[in-house]
Amino acid sequence: MEYTTFGGPTGPQVSTLALGVMMFGTTTDEATSVAILDRFREAGGTFLDTADCYAFWVDGATGHESEDLLGRWLASRGCREEMVISTKLGAQPDPAFAAPWPRNAEGLSAPAVQAAAEGSLARLGTDHVEVLFAHIEDTSVTFPETVGAFAELIAEGKVAVAGVSNHPTSRVKRARAAAEALDVPGYTAVQQRHAYLRALPGAGFSSPQETADDELLAMVRDGEVSMMAYATLLEGSLVRPDRPLPRQYQSPENRMRLRTLWHVADEAGVTRTQLALAWLLRGDPAIVPVVGVSSVAQLDDALGALDVPRDVVTALADAVAQAVAETAA
Repeated sequence: MEYTTFGGPTGPQVSTLALGVMMFGTTTDEATSVAILDRFREAGGTFLDTADCYAFWVDGATGHESEDLLGRWLASRGCREEMVISTKLGAQPDPAFAAPWPRNAEGLSAPAVQAAAEGSLARLGTDHVEVLFAHIEDTSVTFPETVGAFAELIAEGKVAVAGVSNHPTSRVKRARAAAEALDVPGYTAVQQRHAYLRALPGAGFSSPQETADDELLAMVRDGEVSMMAYATLLEGSLVRPDRPLPRQYQSPENRMRLRTLWHVADEAGVTRTQLALAWLLRGDPAIVPVVGVSSVAQLDDALGALDVPRDVVTALADAVAQAVAETAA
């Protein structure tokens, strides 16, 4: 396993692969979830990513299943101090609001942030989390109110690093400016949709997901924020021929890039999953992929990304550049 500092120079040391536990306790049953967590820990993995709303959309679920299961696992293994927990708030449906999701989300007001954070800590069985993200936008409250609420949690020792997810880069910058004006800690971590293939300009998603743009990647490159990436395999379409690319990624150039990924992986003797993840791990800027798996075998495949030589990633970049040049000619 490899490790890096996340969320600024005083942030926690984390494994460069994060395990996403979104479906643990719902579509991934407890026994399988525990086996995956045990294998990740055995491999030296330390970074675990969840949210207070996972997975409310599954029939019969409340949205607290993932945190609940993770809390049980941490307690049963006595490994809380080994692990780095990232969770998110703001997107859990609130029964007080009658509107459909996401308009009925708990939101990012100061009281909502405080209540949601306390709920997460209780479910996780801990007095602090290393990284806490504002999960989705809440345009009904001001940036000073939200960043002030996060800063209070940091001052209380309940949160180490404040992060933001699924916010356009312009709003990430405005939130950071608001924190600077208040002289409180601002967002130093970000979690966005990002993968080897980039979504088409202006492509939207049915849920409030935000892709990493060049401006955000420049912020990561400059050390202003650390970044986690979700949907790193594009729902399997990067690695499985039976999964067509999502419509937001459908273009001749992306299809060419996909063929190139598969060809270089075959030539190098690595799996498509491993090369797609290594592209993020070894890229510029380096990004922490959130790996979502439903079996130990899938996790072992993903862990192999750490063994992909850097020159294979370079060969992929060179092959893509050559294919783009030939197409242009």
